[in-house]
Amino acid sequence: MKQFTVLFLTLLALVVSGCDSMPGGSGGRTGPAPATSRVFQGDPRAVYDAARVSLAKMDFRVTGGGPAAGRIEAVSGLSSDESLRSTRQITMSIRISDLGDGSCNVNAVLKEAIEEDSVERQGFVTQTTLRDTPYYEVFFNGLGQALAAPKKG
Repeated sequence: MKQFTVLFLTLLALVVSGCDSMPGGSGGRTGPAPATSRVFQGDPRAVYDAARVSLAKMDFRVTGGGPAAGRIEAVSGLSSDESLRSTRQITMSIRISDLGDGSCNVNAVLKEAIEEDSVERQGFVTQTTLRDTPYYEVFFNGLGQALAAPKKG
């Protein structure tokens, strides 16, 4: 199972990195996927830490980025259908930009990766940018709550 997960994530990374650079490979999109962003009061490190708290509450695992880079890459757990033939995972890319006035812009992009038939088409993954999903609201609300929470001393 561990070997399958490593293979799946490797293939997912290859698919993700190639989709936007291929002509017509974006599933009919005419431009870049719309990103959702919000402005939060706080320094970049505090906003970064609050974003990680929000992701943890959503059961996302951080896979890359860092406070100095101002970015976070995260993934949800794998979910399968009842027959264990297909798998689904949500990825989130977050960019934190200091606006210089004591606030930061937080930009999030959610994508859904689906391997539809792991028996017949092993390793074939389709990825779609999620546009209208409550994940954005859940993430941004959790980030705001984490920023507003009193700091433990």
